[in-house]
Amino acid sequence: MGRKRFPSAPVLWNRHEQLYTEVFEYALQRLAEIGCDVSHEDAISEALCPILNEVCFEERAKTKREIRTPDWEKKVQPVVSSELRGGKASKRPDFTCKLFNPHASSSEEHELNLHIECKRLGKSTSRTWILNENYVVDGIMRFDSDEHEYGKRVSSGIMVGYIISMTACEILVEIDNYHIKHCSRPTEITHQYGNDHISQFRQHIDRKHVKPESFDIVHIWVDLKK
Repeated sequence: MGRKRFPSAPVLWNRHEQLYTEVFEYALQRLAEIGCDVSHEDAISEALCPILNEVCFEERAKTKREIRTPDWEKKVQPVVSSELRGGKASKRPDFTCKLFNPHASSSEEHELNLHIECKRLGKSTSRTWILNENYVVDGIMRFDSDEHEYGKRVSSGIMVGYIISMTACEILVEIDNYHIKHCSRPTEITHQYGNDHISQFRQHIDRKHVKPESFDIVHIWVDLKK
């Protein structure tokens, strides 16, 4: 019997990204329909966890393939000695979805992580807590931060936006302005599609601090307004 043939690494990664983009969209759709406490970002993500588990279970039964439930607030773990930080706390993306890489030529590449960062979107909740600016500074920019290193060794990541006020169009205008303000090489966030609850956007960035340089961010926004 011949060895099992796997698709190329880029094809496997693209399938992984697409799979979990769909998983999060299904789960966020359900979250919007049942509602949740939107006063705290972590409370929204926690409410999303059991729904993600349900969606992965259902999709596994339907497709007959293994679909792991995303890990909530899992630390970015060092995989080579050069990444050790002397025991200092590692950064935690909101969700992590792991992919086994059968084409790995080294130990640091045999497991690849899709990182998902989640932020609330809408009007500022105080003079100092500006949600849409936080989405850029404490969200998008973490995918090109040598401190956070979200999306390291892979070609894409996901940003989830929890809309608690304003419209998606109004938010996008502000996001673009904050992107220009804070990013040395701002790039356009383009609309892909949307429905009553979910909007998807996509953005390409050329990274300076994290490899690989060429990187895509899928933006999934869910309308959680009452």
